[in-house]
Amino acid sequence: MRLRLSLLLIAATTPGCLDGGGGELVTIFAAHHASPRDGMFPDYGEDLQPRVFDLEDGWQLTLAESYVTIASTTLVSCSGQEHEMRMFWGPCPEDLRRADLEVLTVSGNKVPAGDYCELRVQYAPYEMPVIDDETDTRHLIPTLDDVEGDSIFLRGVAQRDGNEDDAVQFQLENGEDFVVSLDLSNLEGEGNALTIREGQDFPTELTVTKTYDRFFDGVDWESFDEAALTDTIDEILADQTRVTRGLSISPSLYD
Repeated sequence: MRLRLSLLLIAATTPGCLDGGGGELVTIFAAHHASPRDGMFPDYGEDLQPRVFDLEDGWQLTLAESYVTIASTTLVSCSGQEHEMRMFWGPCPEDLRRADLEVLTVSGNKVPAGDYCELRVQYAPYEMPVIDDETDTRHLIPTLDDVEGDSIFLRGVAQRDGNEDDAVQFQLENGEDFVVSLDLSNLEGEGNALTIREGQDFPTELTVTKTYDRFFDGVDWESFDEAALTDTIDEILADQTRVTRGLSISPSLYD
């Protein structure tokens, strides 16, 4: 029997029990934000509130409900060895209405010391978890049944000049299963890959970031083609996914 969990904010902490006894700890986080403007991230909405932002030609978009789901993460050494990260609470349905730049704990594991050149992030259709006495999750469980089966779910409305007669409502549901390859070969700068050192004092932290306003670039709202946008939002998400070391996100990632 599937039971709804109460909303529980995810603390950016790592559970102590991880696969493998050796190696150094790597933890993967997720975050989202709008596209930088004038070197800063604009504020388009408060925590757990719709995102509202201007488009072209006097149109304004209200993103009322929005989710993307990370199903797995894999760290790849520069020699090609793959290390699957343990998803702490299963697939992570990221609610894009949560506070921008707030990090969610996604996955982690211990890996051998060495250089790492790639992080693979799999986006996949969300499956509502089966919760029982032996299963726990800290993920915010979507309150919309429509999210199940979707990798990306976006619902909202676009209006021109505040005119309700010009309102275009949309619900985009993309269920593609796809992997985004994020380059770590220059993460340390000056051509240096991510380096994990033996006996390091602190875990290595990586944050996977993504934008939510770029899904709608170039959309002609006067002749809106919902099916066409639905078919391409996975490609846009892949293009707008980035990775940074640590929990602080710089607008320069999107230069």
